[in-house]
Amino acid sequence: MDGTARNFTFALVCCLTVWSGGGCGNRTTWPSWMLGSIQLDQVPGVTPPCERIKSLEELAQKAPSLAPEEKERVAAELVEEIRKEEDPNVRSAIIRALLALGGPTADRVLRQALNDPDSGVRLAACSVWGKRGGREAVGLLAGVLSSDIDKDIRMAAARALGHSHDLAAVPALGTALDDPDPAMQYVAVNSLHELTGRDFGHDVVRWREYVKSGPAQPEQSPALGDRLWHGLK
Repeated sequence: MDGTARNFTFALVCCLTVWSGGGCGNRTTWPSWMLGSIQLDQVPGVTPPCERIKSLEELAQKAPSLAPEEKERVAAELVEEIRKEEDPNVRSAIIRALLALGGPTADRVLRQALNDPDSGVRLAACSVWGKRGGREAVGLLAGVLSSDIDKDIRMAAARALGHSHDLAAVPALGTALDDPDPAMQYVAVNSLHELTGRDFGHDVVRWREYVKSGPAQPEQSPALGDRLWHGLK
């Protein structure tokens, strides 16, 4: 192998090593002369996806401190951005930022995200609606649970229903208990436990009976004052 071939091989190995590490920070850890003419994610005038995702994460963190009108303005800008965005990872980051911004503009996009052609984006959307919670979230996630063709997405919807803090999600999770896949049953049981406070272990039959009988209010531990009072009696 001559010197030119060795240099090219060395540069290629370096590039692959940097690429496999992922993230913008790792890309700059190697000297530019080592990379030669090969550039990773660097196009003049174009921000690399990882840097855009980082900016969106920072936006989500500061969103609660923004004024309502500013949140709506930023949400409108993100709506335009997500319409033309081809990178599913960036779309997922936009969805998470929109959750933090809230408002009608953000909600419209979050609903549409549940039908995104990329499964990763739909996973992110399920997680977002689980965090959002409430009756609308339950209805949307129940729809995903019953209709999405991807098993992982359906399980993500079942998991998110457990985070919704709404007992209206119990019937949908009861349907998931009838799924022949043990993994789906496992997720449904965990979500039912989180929602209701009941604990039947992973006895699917008992959980089915509970769902059919109608969910009671979540079990709560006695207040500290009540425990102390009863202890003095």
